[in-house]
Amino acid sequence: MDEDEFYLNLEQYIEESKKRIVDKERLIISENDEETQTLDKKKTNSDFYDYKGLVILTDNDSENEYENCKNIKEIVSINDDKELEKIRKVLEIQKGIKNRKKDEEANIAKKGPYTNRMRNKNNIVQNKKTSKKNKEDIKNFINLEKEIIITKTLMRKKKETIDNIYKYINKKEKIIKNLSKNMIKESEKYQELLVENFKKTEDLIQKFEEINARKKKKKEMVQLLNIEMSKLNVELEKKEDKIKELDKYKEFLNKLASSNKNDDNPSTDEIIIKTDEKEKNFSKNMEKYIKNSQLLIDHFNLLEEEHLQLIDDTQNAEYILEEYEKKLHDKKNKYEIKNKEMDNKITEINNYIKEYIDKISYYDNVTKNSKYNITFTNINNKIDYICTQLSYDVNTNEIMKKFQILENKIYSYITTLNKYTEENKHLVYEYQREREKERRKQMRFEINLDRKRDKQNHQNNKKSNNKNANGNLKDKKEKRENIYTLFEKDIFK
Repeated sequence: MDEDEFYLNLEQYIEESKKRIVDKERLIISENDEETQTLDKKKTNSDFYDYKGLVILTDNDSENEYENCKNIKEIVSINDDKELEKIRKVLEIQKGIKNRKKDEEANIAKKGPYTNRMRNKNNIVQNKKTSKKNKEDIKNFINLEKEIIITKTLMRKKKETIDNIYKYINKKEKIIKNLSKNMIKESEKYQELLVENFKKTEDLIQKFEEINARKKKKKEMVQLLNIEMSKLNVELEKKEDKIKELDKYKEFLNKLASSNKNDDNPSTDEIIIKTDEKEKNFSKNMEKYIKNSQLLIDHFNLLEEEHLQLIDDTQNAEYILEEYEKKLHDKKNKYEIKNKEMDNKITEINNYIKEYIDKISYYDNVTKNSKYNITFTNINNKIDYICTQLSYDVNTNEIMKKFQILENKIYSYITTLNKYTEENKHLVYEYQREREKERRKQMRFEINLDRKRDKQNHQNNKKSNNKNANGNLKDKKEKRENIYTLFEKDIFK
């Protein structure tokens, strides 16, 4: 239901209750004269209920903030109601009729006292009945008035709460609208920022790719330069060897020249001619550089740039080589330590194996050299001795059966002993194999842990690893030794 429909229904209900009250009042007036007295009392004491504080609620009143509201007294009071004025006129007419009846009764009283007494009794009975009905009607009327008052007060409170709710809703709607506007503005800003960030990321990715490409090119150049440097070093060594051989040949020629100066020394004229020819050839080659001095300057600048690039590349290559040498040295130390630990453990395991083999051989020798060596001859001798002692005939069937049973049991006992010794050998070997498998698994597990830790330490602390390498190796050794000791204790338990 809408708010307007609700209040219209409420007003209709109030009007209907008002009409019912008026109808009841008319019935009361028509029945008895006492009702006129009650109405007079109500007229005199109409302000007893004091309905001035209550208000009829309508849509217009809620819109105009209850300025044009009416008092309930205007609806309920008898003095100001138009319909009650009509009731008064009816009462006045009835009073005239009653006065006539009184005159007639006075005339009838003159006729005889007995008839008057009977009429008075009938009138008293009728008046009591009507008085009871009137009292019940008055109570109903008062209860209806109370219900009307309570409903109006409740509706007023509900209307106030509804108005407060609408005000609260309007405020919240305004706040939500403002928030939505702000959210739209912020979303636009964030979208712009996202677009800018995507552009920046694309630019950074491009720059990163360019840098990676440059690094790859530099690495390739460094590799090529290293190859060229190695080639140049080889060529230099070859040339140095040739220079040494030429120096030796020169010394030999100088010795020969010192012995035959007069014969072999050329004349000064020939020397001058050779020098002139060399100068002519040099002058021809240097004419172009003498004419254009800028060519010489450009060549020198190019040579300087190439020289500087070579110096930078060689420095970078040396730095990289130093790093790789350090890594190799660290790895060599680690592997040497691991190899030493493995050798120690292998020696320990071999010692344990030797001890077990010695024990097995010892027990075998003890069983072989024992006094109670079991053989068939000993058994037969003992059987014969028992028979002689007990004076049994060996050839009887019963005794032979018993002896056969004993022989079978003894034979089975011997076979079980031999099997037991053979099975123990296999069990020893199997135990040793299982122990080696467990040891290898533990070693693999430890190696994987060491690799993971090395990777983490290398990523987090590249510089600090060089300083604290020895300390970490000692800790790892101690941890491994503790692990191996615990593992071996668990095995030998």
